[in-house]
Amino acid sequence: LTEYNGDTWNVGFDLPFVRTACISHDIDWPFPDMAYADVFSFIDRFDTNDEQGLVEVYDKLIGKESCDPFEDSGSAVDAFENGDWESLLLHNLADIKRTLKLAILAESYVPQSDFKMKNLHPPDP
Repeated sequence: LTEYNGDTWNVGFDLPFVRTACISHDIDWPFPDMAYADVFSFIDRFDTNDEQGLVEVYDKLIGKESCDPFEDSGSAVDAFENGDWESLLLHNLADIKRTLKLAILAESYVPQSDFKMKNLHPPDP
């Protein structure tokens, strides 16, 4: 599983959201044996003019158009709250593609030792 700033409590979104949703709906953790890497952890190896958001970093380093119907992630939150599922899915697909392209770019320019992997398996009781 590769993400962009997906597991930081204050700034990240995806994994904290999934954890909370699993608890709220009494669902077991869906990633017990999944390796995880966060592309955000090595973005500072590039000159991005202090940009840290996925869209901004992608635009600076890759610069290709995406299928994202939104200008920013705040609009995706509004779409979620309004039940605009098609736009929200397109936004998430765009983020997946952006993250993949940044990870592929990093494979060519970032030392292997800077890639930090972790296992998402919770500790055994």
